[in-house]
Amino acid sequence: MTATVDQAKREEQAMREVAARLTKTFAPDHSPERVTQIIETVLHRFDGRPIRDFVPVLVERYARQELAVRERVAA
Repeated sequence: MTATVDQAKREEQAMREVAARLTKTFAPDHSPERVTQIIETVLHRFDGRPIRDFVPVLVERYARQELAVRERVAA
């Protein structure tokens, strides 16, 4: 049980770091709220998946792609 709790805490910390990086990177074109919304949407794609080790990396990759596409469309 504690391993699951520790893993969840590590994932939460990693997701905060992802949010900070993406917010900083996309600040000129996207509000922090929008970045957070996209991150949460992408994160929910992994709900119920048993292996969580790479979820933050995948969320960052997919959210970055989504934000970049929206940035190009807005330009």
